[in-house]
Amino acid sequence: MIKKKNLVITAVAAALTLTACGQKKEEEPAIPSVLDDGVLVVGLVDTEDRSCFRIVDENGDPFYAGWEPEILRLLDESMEEATLDYRYAKDQAELISWLNTGEVELAAGSFTRLEGYNGQYLISDDYGYGSLYVVNGKNAYLDTLAAFTDCAVGVSSRIPASSLAEMTGVENVVQNPYADMSQLARDISGGVVSAGVVTEDEMLYILSTTELKAAEMRSTPQVGLVFLSGVGQEYLMSWVNYAIDLHFYYEAVGPQDEEE
Repeated sequence: MIKKKNLVITAVAAALTLTACGQKKEEEPAIPSVLDDGVLVVGLVDTEDRSCFRIVDENGDPFYAGWEPEILRLLDESMEEATLDYRYAKDQAELISWLNTGEVELAAGSFTRLEGYNGQYLISDDYGYGSLYVVNGKNAYLDTLAAFTDCAVGVSSRIPASSLAEMTGVENVVQNPYADMSQLARDISGGVVSAGVVTEDEMLYILSTTELKAAEMRSTPQVGLVFLSGVGQEYLMSWVNYAIDLHFYYEAVGPQDEEE
């Protein structure tokens, strides 16, 4: 026989369960748009590649050119809610820290889909493509891993296994993962590893700080370049994607066709 105390406890538990099921879940407050104040703060990095590079005009004044500045110009012309205010970071790490603290609201720094930013940030459509590179200390013409059979090769931790699997000769090398490009460069120079496989911006960093050589990998999938913003800024990113579409349109049509 079930005791009366147990019946009371069971009845109370059932009542609480029904009450909880019947309660409407509180909705989380909407994230304010970064465009609400009329200014969009954009962070750029001079990556010295097609994405963004610094040049000096005939008057000696510096300005930036490349895919990212062009897309941002189209964004500024198209979007009426806010004007663009630029901040220039020394590298990707500094720009990401600014995005995390809110010092910038849109980040353009040759970021690729390989970094694993999905979930941490809102990611734009691809505005261009970057390649993967072999870095070594011998020559700039080694564009596959076939020359490093049975050798240890450093691999950027940002490169997913699916991309590594498609590289020619990868099955015949010993892969050592690296997150620190300075350490990878030291290990290549010191003979700890024979070469490194890195992304485009990592390659540019290594070449700017060492005497190592690099070659674009042959027969390897390219990776998409993207803008980053904070999670919840879908409206902003819709405008960024619109500007990316405009950029591709003008690239395809060209100035003469556009006039027609």
